[in-house]
Amino acid sequence: MKIDFTKEQYRNLMTMISIADGVVGILGDVIPEKDYKKLSGKMEELETYLLGYASDFDCNEFLDEDFYEDKILPIVSDFEEYSTHDNLSNDLAWRDFRREHTQEELDNMAKENGGYFGVALYDYEKKYWDEFEKNGYDRLEINK
Repeated sequence: MKIDFTKEQYRNLMTMISIADGVVGILGDVIPEKDYKKLSGKMEELETYLLGYASDFDCNEFLDEDFYEDKILPIVSDFEEYSTHDNLSNDLAWRDFRREHTQEELDNMAKENGGYFGVALYDYEKKYWDEFEKNGYDRLEINK
C-alpha cells in the first residue's frame, strides 16, 4: 500500500502524532496500571518511522530537538489550561448547584430535561470561567 501526502498533510500528521505521543507519554508515566506506556512506545515507533521522511517533505524542523518544546508543548499547555478551567468550572458549578437545590428538585429537573443540565448550569459555570479568565487562580482559596 502506498499513501501520498502533501507537505501540509505530512506537517499536520506529524504535529498530531507529536501531540498525541506527548499526552499518552505523560499518562504512561503517571498511570502505570493502564497500557499507556505500551501505547506510547508504539506511537514513538510510528513517529520515528514517519520522521524518516521529514526531509522528503522539506520538514526538517521536526527533527530539531527543540521542536517539541517550542511548537508542540505550547499546544499541549493551552489544552491543559483550557481543560483545567473547564473541569474546575463544571465541578464547582455542580457543587454550587447541588447546594442550592434539593435532591427532589434535581430529580425533577432531570426528568423534565432528559437528564440535561447544561442550560441550568450555564450561569454557575460562567461565574467560574469569568473568574479564571480575569484572575487566574489568584483568588482561589481553600477555606477551613
